[in-house]
Amino acid sequence: MTELKFTGTYLPGLLALMLAGNVTLEPQSLVAQTLVSPAFETDGKETDGKKTEGKPQQKDSSATEIQVTITPAGPPDPLLRYRLWPAAEKRRNASVDAIISRAIILTIQASHSESNNSGADATADRKAIQEWQTMPLAELPIARVKKHLSQYGFALDELKRGESLMRTDYELHLQDLTTPELFGTLLPEVQESRQLVQVLALRARVAAAEHRWDDMIDDCRLGFRLADITGKRGHFLISRLVGQAIASVMQEVMEDAITQGDPPNFYWALASIPTQQIHETQESLEFEGSLVSRMIKTVGKLPDTPIGEELARRKLRELMEAYAALSQTITPPEDPTTMLLMGTFTIAVAEQSRQLLANTDQWKDRTEELSNSECVLRATVLEVKRTRDAWIAWSYLPDYLSEKYSDERDKLLNVTQDSLPSPAKMLVMQILPAFDSVTAAELRGIQKHNLLQTLEALRMHAKQTGELPETIENLRPVPALRDPFTQKNFSYIRSSPKTATIQRSPTRKGDLKTKLKIKLKGTP
Repeated sequence: MTELKFTGTYLPGLLALMLAGNVTLEPQSLVAQTLVSPAFETDGKETDGKKTEGKPQQKDSSATEIQVTITPAGPPDPLLRYRLWPAAEKRRNASVDAIISRAIILTIQASHSESNNSGADATADRKAIQEWQTMPLAELPIARVKKHLSQYGFALDELKRGESLMRTDYELHLQDLTTPELFGTLLPEVQESRQLVQVLALRARVAAAEHRWDDMIDDCRLGFRLADITGKRGHFLISRLVGQAIASVMQEVMEDAITQGDPPNFYWALASIPTQQIHETQESLEFEGSLVSRMIKTVGKLPDTPIGEELARRKLRELMEAYAALSQTITPPEDPTTMLLMGTFTIAVAEQSRQLLANTDQWKDRTEELSNSECVLRATVLEVKRTRDAWIAWSYLPDYLSEKYSDERDKLLNVTQDSLPSPAKMLVMQILPAFDSVTAAELRGIQKHNLLQTLEALRMHAKQTGELPETIENLRPVPALRDPFTQKNFSYIRSSPKTATIQRSPTRKGDLKTKLKIKLKGTP
């Protein structure tokens, strides 16, 4: 099961990239997180100058096999007896935000109460709670877990009240904030949603261990709703990534139930989840691309005629000061040393800026009219706009296509290593998130969902035929779903009527747990 673990304080936006790489949070050490995503940084290795983080690797014959057992199970009657999304007739066009905020506050209060009562055993209790999230269902200490969960009853009851409220009206009124202020804004309620889902997932695991399938599905449905609600709290990518992480927690509960017991078949329950909606990041990517425009807004619209050395220097200084306030990693702008470094930097990049403008229709025969400062200013604005547009434009393609064309995409994004980065690249690297990490996070959640639904398709076939299928191509009575990284069926090899191996595409470098060794147990 996905572990939620995170401690420490991070620079603005760094947490978003970590979440895209499946870094997780520990509920007892939550801190408020910032709104916006990180720079073009990855924790993947560079190979021959090409990024590898986030790109699906080829299937590896050395991948670790995970042993799972499934039982035959036909569809429920009626087909949607179990639902992982509210039924259409129960959905209400009403705002859920107040209810979610109340549930989060009640969760925090319960957690503080638990910490106060733990005394010297607090560390041991936290360790035990983490173990409960991952141990096999048959080994759960049911009585202890229920005692732990009892103090969160009010919070979970409040969350239940918001299950069918389908509208999210989350407005922080950030329009008047500068980009540095926007990056520094904290969003603790998004963070605390992860603690809430941990409690919910643990209660769902107890229900699964006791074969109370209706209760388990009810809690999992709440979890997927919380994932969608959290992802929609603002247009920020960090909200989307936390929502995806919450969905992954509930997917782990479903996997444990499917592979550690003999539950009903949840194929159609899984199909009811709007997975694309929960994991989609397009709106957030467009919004974060607009943050680049906010950085150069201080420059204003530049005329077609030269503006002169003095005005260009002043506008460039304002731009560099905005960058300094955002990065928080260089000397404060009012320090004379900063202005000296800025002047030196301008001289260093002036010639490459002049060459860039010489390749445009507007300035190709007129660059001699521009001072060094104006060349750097105009080239910076042009590069920022080009990179912003390329970044947003490539996000319009399906993620699996963007992955395949990453070299062409990165060339337009201008993210290769230079001997000296331009001011534009410094700005863009500070704001835009790592493209591959974002798309991989989205595909990873969809891949997990499709794999679970495929397992349920195998169980339904086994109920009908008494054995695993020879192939999952055109599987009956319901179809297997595809691996979103390849847009093809998962790799499937049957070794006997009762055993088979199914393999997914790796989602990151070092992802070796990609094979499920399936054993069919029981009779139809």
